[in-house]
Amino acid sequence: MKITFFKNESHFYPRVSYTWENAEELKLSRGTLKARICLSLILLIPFVAYLYLFLKNNTDKFFIGFAIIILTLPLHELCHALYCVIIGRKVERISFFPYKSLLAPEAYVVPSFNSWKKHQAILLSAFQLILMSALPAILAVFDSPLRPYLLILSLSNISTAAFDIIDIIHFIRFPKDSIYFIHFSLKAKDVDRPIVIHQLSITPKLDKIHHRQFEYFEDKLTEQEIVTDTPATEQLKKEFIAQFNL
Repeated sequence: MKITFFKNESHFYPRVSYTWENAEELKLSRGTLKARICLSLILLIPFVAYLYLFLKNNTDKFFIGFAIIILTLPLHELCHALYCVIIGRKVERISFFPYKSLLAPEAYVVPSFNSWKKHQAILLSAFQLILMSALPAILAVFDSPLRPYLLILSLSNISTAAFDIIDIIHFIRFPKDSIYFIHFSLKAKDVDRPIVIHQLSITPKLDKIHHRQFEYFEDKLTEQEIVTDTPATEQLKKEFIAQFNL
């Protein structure tokens, strides 16, 4: 697992495209991005309010509170990575501050390509909320000396979790037998036949198209040794060739 800073996806994969057979894509609603932005601002309100009260009454504890806030983001992403490890998923890397835009995630975990069941996808987003927000808030009820710091951790983490919360809401709304692949979600058209997924990517040197083929059937994703082209993959390859002057 690698940890990177200030490098977005195009640094590792200038382009990755997918096509599939025997499946339909389950898409998030159009208002998802706007909802994430609004929720991010709303979740900042209780955090900023409590931080003001904390600093007002504990000026001598400023550096402790500041340290907790700084550590929240890396701990948040490590919780995502920990969940991947718990359920046996490999993690390629954790990216911090990959984009210049304030509307994009400030950090994220990149698991290796694999299939996720609906409850696994939900828990991937919810795991950090359980460990870093719910658990500290519960402990704050019983532990008075650490209560101010536990609440800072809990509220600080919630203020960074808008993307995760929106994802949880949408995944709950997806059909029970939906399949989550990090970059997209699918539902089989015919459950008695496998879903075939093609992954096309351009190498970092921009000199070759890498084509991988997977089959998903009976809750298992397997990579195929023999790769076959379809009209959709041929069209994608033409787009790659035109885009990167191959």
